[in-house]
Amino acid sequence: LLSFIHGGSFTESSSYLLNKLSKKNRTKVLEAYFGEDGSNYSLTRTHMSSCDFSLNNYTYAPIADDLELKHFSIKEDQDDLIPMIKDAMAISKDGFNIIASPWTAPPWMKDNKKYVGGKLLPEYNNSYALFFSKYLDAYKKEGIDIWGVTVVNEPHGNGNNWESMHFSPKEMTDFVQNHLGPKLESEGKSDIKILGYDQNREGLK
Repeated sequence: LLSFIHGGSFTESSSYLLNKLSKKNRTKVLEAYFGEDGSNYSLTRTHMSSCDFSLNNYTYAPIADDLELKHFSIKEDQDDLIPMIKDAMAISKDGFNIIASPWTAPPWMKDNKKYVGGKLLPEYNNSYALFFSKYLDAYKKEGIDIWGVTVVNEPHGNGNNWESMHFSPKEMTDFVQNHLGPKLESEGKSDIKILGYDQNREGLK
C-alpha cells in the first residue's frame, strides 16, 4: 500500500489492493489514516485519469477530436478509487481536502499522441480546460467535492517512465490565465484552487 501511504494519496492501485482485503481489515487501514485515533489526514491527493499508480493507461476522454468531450467518463474510477474516497470521507470526522492532478492530457491533445512525454497542442487548450470542469462535475455527482487542482503532475517530466506532459512556467501561466481560470469562473467554480507548478519547481522565479 505504499502509493496510498505516500503523501496521503488516493490511487487506483491502492484502492484495488484495499478491495482485496476483508472488510474488517480494509476498514482498519482506512481508520489508521482518516480516523480520529489515526493520522486524521486533512489534505489528500488523487489522480485525474491514469498515473504511475494505476493498473493500466486510461483517460476520461478517449475519443480523438471530441473537442466538447461528449464521451467524457470517469467509469474507470468507479469500481475501486471512488469507493475508497467515499469510505475515507465517512470515517473522517472533520473531513479533508482533495487536490486532483492529471499526469497528462488525453494523448490525442498532445503533439506526440502518447501518454508519456510530449506537450499540449495550443488548439486543445479549451478542451483541456473543459476536461477539468467535466471532472469536477463528475466527482461532485458522486458526492465528492474537489478542493483544488494542479495543471499537470511533474511539468518537467519524469524521464519518460510513466504518464507525463511537459509545461513551461510561461505555458502554464498562459493556460491558467486564458483558459482554465476563465472556464472555471464562467461555470461557477471560482472557489476551486488552482495550484502552480506541481512537483517540479525549477525555473520559477
